[in-house]
Amino acid sequence: MIKNILYLVFILNFSIYSGQVGIGTASPNTNAVLELSSSNKGLILPRVALTSTNNASPLAAHIAGMTVYNTATNTSSAPNAVYPGEYYNDGTKWMRKTTAREIRMIAGGSITDQISSKSLTVPDQSSFVDTTLLTLPSFTLDRESIVEFNANVTAEFTKSNGSPLTDSSVKLAKAFFIFTSAPSGIPTNSHFGASSLSYTNTSSTNGNIISDYFYLVPRSILLLPAGTYTVALKGGGASDTGFKLTFGSGGSDQLQVMATPTK
Repeated sequence: MIKNILYLVFILNFSIYSGQVGIGTASPNTNAVLELSSSNKGLILPRVALTSTNNASPLAAHIAGMTVYNTATNTSSAPNAVYPGEYYNDGTKWMRKTTAREIRMIAGGSITDQISSKSLTVPDQSSFVDTTLLTLPSFTLDRESIVEFNANVTAEFTKSNGSPLTDSSVKLAKAFFIFTSAPSGIPTNSHFGASSLSYTNTSSTNGNIISDYFYLVPRSILLLPAGTYTVALKGGGASDTGFKLTFGSGGSDQLQVMATPTK
């Protein structure tokens, strides 16, 4: 009798209709092979301990579309490290599913003015000269991550004494990021994310025709390995005729560095 009752309950909660399987529903969606229905229960994926993203173990082979929940942390093979979380297989390796909750702000993120005013005297020359505007805090990535660098920096062009420009020559301003320290293999002497602009006053009678600030918006997205980094936001200028270049004198100079883990 008990067996018959259990069998009846199973039939009511697990139906096969026109090739569709329903658990908790007698009318599974016709577009689904399997539909689960419950108002107070969830689905638990198979919990396995992966060894690395390029190793199918504990499965016998990589199978495209396979989905599991990994319970292990294994960083012994850095490029192929695994961490707890949901993984799917693309047929050649395991890929970790990243959620928005894992995106973290490394620096900045405030709506207040974050960059103090700093000036640079550009001499009579055509070559580029730079000065450090702001050094961002060092940060550590515990795993390979996509890191986004953003800044919004004001630039103001004047004579060396602060008065309007009247020489009608082209003035160049640029802001960029540069690593001052990084893990092996990441260059520490290369500019990235540069934003530049030029300014020319129209004539000596009009002086500086711009009554507000210019804005530089350096931006870059990099795929970076685990390790500790220090990055500087720098700026500079160039011109045949010397001038004074002031960065960060506006009221909304900001910077943000965000990291999203890929493993």
